[in-house]
Amino acid sequence: MSGFVSLVGAGPGNPELLTLLGKRRLQEADVVVYDRLVNPALLSPLMAEKIDVGKLPHHHKFSQYQINDLLVKLAREGKRVVRLKAGDPYVFGRGGEESQYLRERNVAFEVVPGITSAIAGLGAAGIPITHRDFASSFHIITGHHKAAGKELDWQNIAHQEGTIVFLMGMEELGRITQHLIENGKSPQTPVAVIQWATHWKQRAVKSDLANISQVVTENKMSSPALIVVGDVVSLMDELYPHLPLQGLHLLVPFKEPSQLFAKLQDQGAAVNFFDRRLKMPLKFDLPDISHGGTLVVTDFAAFHFFQQTLLASGFDHRALLYWQILTTNHMVDRKLRDAGIISDGNFDMENSQYRDPVIVLGEQQTLSHLPGHYSEKIATYQAKPVAQQIDLTNFHAVIFPSSASASDLVEGCDADQRRRLVLMPCFAMGTMVAEECHRLGLENVIAVEPTFDAVVNAVERKFQNESSRSTSRQFRDNISPNPAKDN
Repeated sequence: MSGFVSLVGAGPGNPELLTLLGKRRLQEADVVVYDRLVNPALLSPLMAEKIDVGKLPHHHKFSQYQINDLLVKLAREGKRVVRLKAGDPYVFGRGGEESQYLRERNVAFEVVPGITSAIAGLGAAGIPITHRDFASSFHIITGHHKAAGKELDWQNIAHQEGTIVFLMGMEELGRITQHLIENGKSPQTPVAVIQWATHWKQRAVKSDLANISQVVTENKMSSPALIVVGDVVSLMDELYPHLPLQGLHLLVPFKEPSQLFAKLQDQGAAVNFFDRRLKMPLKFDLPDISHGGTLVVTDFAAFHFFQQTLLASGFDHRALLYWQILTTNHMVDRKLRDAGIISDGNFDMENSQYRDPVIVLGEQQTLSHLPGHYSEKIATYQAKPVAQQIDLTNFHAVIFPSSASASDLVEGCDADQRRRLVLMPCFAMGTMVAEECHRLGLENVIAVEPTFDAVVNAVERKFQNESSRSTSRQFRDNISPNPAKDN
C-alpha cells in the first residue's frame, strides 16, 4: 500500500492563519512531522501520531537527511503523512529539497502553501510590505551569510528600492546592516525587528540601519525574528494593532469548534488548549421509563451515553415525554438546548419535593460523592484523566467553563504543574465552577458570570493595569507569565 505526503505550510504562528486545505490535511493525517515553530494549538486537536523534528540554531534533533528519509519510510508504510512547516514550505523552509527527495523515490506528495511570515509577520506589527507612497516591490532574503557557498550580492540588495525582509538573520544582524551601509544604503534607512510574529509573545522594535543592532541588544531580542528594511517601517507606530487582550496567552479546555477560543482570539489573545478526560461508556440498565419522573443530568456526556442506550433499546426522545429534565449547571443546560432539548430548570440538591423517581445521570466517580435527594444514580460513563503535555509557565491564565474542565486539568497535571496552577489566575464561569476550583486547591480563582462576554471583560480588567504591558514609540511588550523566567 502506498502512502501520501502533504508538505503543509502552518502559517506564521497564529493557529487561525492556517489554510482550509491545510486544516483538512491535518485532520486526515495518520502522522504529523512538525517543526519547532509550529504553534501547539494546531497540534492539540489531532488524533494523529506527532513527531517533533524541530531544529534549534546549532542543534538539530533530526538532520535534514533524516527528515527526508523519515517521510519516505512513513509513506512506504502506507500512511498519510503531513510534513508541517512554519510559514510556507517553499519560502526558505527546505520544502523544495524534501519534494525532490520524495519525487526521486517515487513517493506521491503535494504542497499545501502557507502564509509566509515574511508578509504576515510585518502586517502583525503594523508594517505593510508594500505601499504606494513607500515601496512598490519587496524582496525576501535568507539571513544566512552564505547562499549556496557564495556571498550574497550585497551591492544588488543594497540598491533595491522596495522593502527588504531578511529571514533567519538575527545572528547576522550586525553583518547585514554593515554590508547594506557599505554598499550604499543610507544609515538612516528605517529598520524593524519583529520577534515571534503573530504569537502571544510577539515583540517589535524599530530604529535605523546605524542603530538597530544596539536597540535589539538593549531589548534582549533573539531568534526567531524578522528583519525589515525600508521606508514602510515608518508606518509601524501608526498601524500597530492594539486589541484589549493582546500579548496574553490563555489556556482553555479543548473543544471543536470553540466559541470561547474564537471570542478570546478576536480580542487579541493567543489561546491554546488543555486535554479533556477520555470518556469511556459503561453498560447500565435502563430504569422503567414508562411512568415518568425526574431525570437529573449532571453533564452532557452522561446524557449522550444515556441517549445511545435508549436508542439501542428501541426508544427515542418521545420516551421521556413524562419526565421532568433538570440540569446541574448552565453549561449542561446550554448543550442540551443545542441538541434540541429544553430542560425544565436547575436541580436543587436540597429539594426533596421532585417527582419520584429522581434519577441522576453522571460520570462514575463524580456520582460516587454527589450529595442530595435522589432515588437512583446511573453512571453512564467513566472518565480517565489525560496527562497534560503543556508548559504552564508560558500561560497568563486559565479559563474553566465547567467544573468538569477544572478537574480534567488539575488531575491531569503532575506535581510541578500543579504547583504552578495553584497560583495561576483561574477564571471560573459560574459559582459552582468556582467552588470546584477551590475544592481542587486552586487559590487564585476569579468567579465570573457564565457568559463568554463576561469572561473577556474579566480577563481584560485583570490584566489592563499590568505595568509590563505597554506601548511605546519603539517597543510593544507583553505581560510575562512568569517574571522569573526569561521568555
